[in-house]
Amino acid sequence: MSWLVEILQSYPELALFLTLAIGYAIGKIQIGSFKIGTVPGVLVTGVLVGQLGITVDNTVKAVFFLLFLFALGYNAGPQFFKGLKKEGIPQMIFAVIVCVIGLISAILVGKLMGFNAGQAGGLAAGALTQSSVIGVAQDAISKLDISNQKQMMDFVPVGYAVTYIFGTLGCTFILTTFGPKILGVDLEKECLELDQQAKESFEDEFVSSHASDVLYRMYEVNDEYAGKTVSEIETQLSQKNIRCFIVKIKRDNQVFKANTSTLIHTNDCLAIAFKEKDVQHIKFLDLGEEIYDPQLVNFRTESLDVCVKNQAIIGRSIQEIQDNDLTRGVIISKLKRAGEEVAYTLETKLDKHDVLTLAGPVDDVEGLVSRIGKPVRQSDETDMTFVGLGILFGGLIGVPSLMIGKIGITLSTSGGALIMGLIFGYLHSRRPTIGRIPSGATWFLSNVGLAAFVAVVGINAGPGFVDGLQSSGLSFFLAGMMVTAISTFSGIFLGKYVFKFSAPVILGATAGALTTTAAVGGLCEKAKSNAPVLGYTIPYTVGNILLTVWGSLIVMFFS
Repeated sequence: MSWLVEILQSYPELALFLTLAIGYAIGKIQIGSFKIGTVPGVLVTGVLVGQLGITVDNTVKAVFFLLFLFALGYNAGPQFFKGLKKEGIPQMIFAVIVCVIGLISAILVGKLMGFNAGQAGGLAAGALTQSSVIGVAQDAISKLDISNQKQMMDFVPVGYAVTYIFGTLGCTFILTTFGPKILGVDLEKECLELDQQAKESFEDEFVSSHASDVLYRMYEVNDEYAGKTVSEIETQLSQKNIRCFIVKIKRDNQVFKANTSTLIHTNDCLAIAFKEKDVQHIKFLDLGEEIYDPQLVNFRTESLDVCVKNQAIIGRSIQEIQDNDLTRGVIISKLKRAGEEVAYTLETKLDKHDVLTLAGPVDDVEGLVSRIGKPVRQSDETDMTFVGLGILFGGLIGVPSLMIGKIGITLSTSGGALIMGLIFGYLHSRRPTIGRIPSGATWFLSNVGLAAFVAVVGINAGPGFVDGLQSSGLSFFLAGMMVTAISTFSGIFLGKYVFKFSAPVILGATAGALTTTAAVGGLCEKAKSNAPVLGYTIPYTVGNILLTVWGSLIVMFFS
């Protein structure tokens, strides 16, 4: 095996990929409801590989960390700025307070335990389950003028590794076990009531969102419908707000496109299009015999996103758009606004930069696109100009520092990348034709970016990791328990007595503010409902941002 060690020492990039491969495999291991996770798996693997005396250039670490933070901000940007609106403000304020409590508890417990800056940074990263704190804290330590800088930086991953398990399991256990008791509710029953309220609200207002695929059915028309126009038959078949239309007609072995004034003859065969979810609302029973005729549906279809830009369309309702012969054969299946799919009624008015999903025959869809705006075609290509400039601008705003005494306070390049990611992600949601990063690419940038960063941290910290664990392992674990417990219980009581949220929202919001995804999963499992997610999204976004920033603040308090 000595030959392999020599190769890894000579080519540290290979050691990095070895660490990622093994780390991801370990991360998939699940014990009960607890999954080890990618970051802990990669970190432990990196530490073990680091025992071989391998060093990876820190520039590699910085590059991957910047990619991760930009992608984190890019994904969170639309939700973050949406949360600034009135309805999201209480949850945002709640998350800010919980995050501040987490910071204060980490500082106080760290001081109580006599931790240095590196140990405190690791404590915050693991106990508050925010992996990005590792990089921000190490970056802040690297700027300190101290002799034991390397040792202190190595303490950060040590603290994270020891405190992360209880940070995840402890938060989940407290929220699922103690949370409902403190709130005095039957969580399953409470979530059922919340689900029912949401369902009733949904049904009160007809909503045409989250549409599934367009279906096509074929019928041979009986005598009852002979002599009627296409428009009359479509009206007769459909209920209010349910749209179906006759796309093609086959008559005397000839297939042609239907229009609203076309008269239907006995024995005509019709191809009828509608949304899959509306099938129960369409009266096909007396139309005639359902048939299958490949010739009748021998046309290409597509589903295409179109960004609303045409001034003639802006401000008009969905109803006005649909009551036009130009839209025949085309179904508006989805509406996205500011990057999020939203429910809509026929009275919903279109805003500039809304994105409509059009579904139907290719010719019909393509003919309609130019009258609405600009197509947003699906592509695997990432706008790297957008990514590169975003990280560059973020780095530039993060470099300047504010001196407080002898300590320089700065966003750092990492904090700047996060902020610009938020802004650029929001810009893309408002201008979907620019700055596209496909979902696969964002997964790679965020997931692999963080994993590769942690791998380098583990490899470089390997030699000092074991010593740090031996000297501070128990104190780290106890400190982590205290920080996790204080932060989690504070969220429960804060939600109950101050914000007066419903129980599912309180528990979900606490899990979100502490960025503990496993906890919201445990809550949903126990409640047999996804209701806790209602409180999770906005606090999770805020938590990701603030807890990351805490990495530099906690170093300042211990410097």
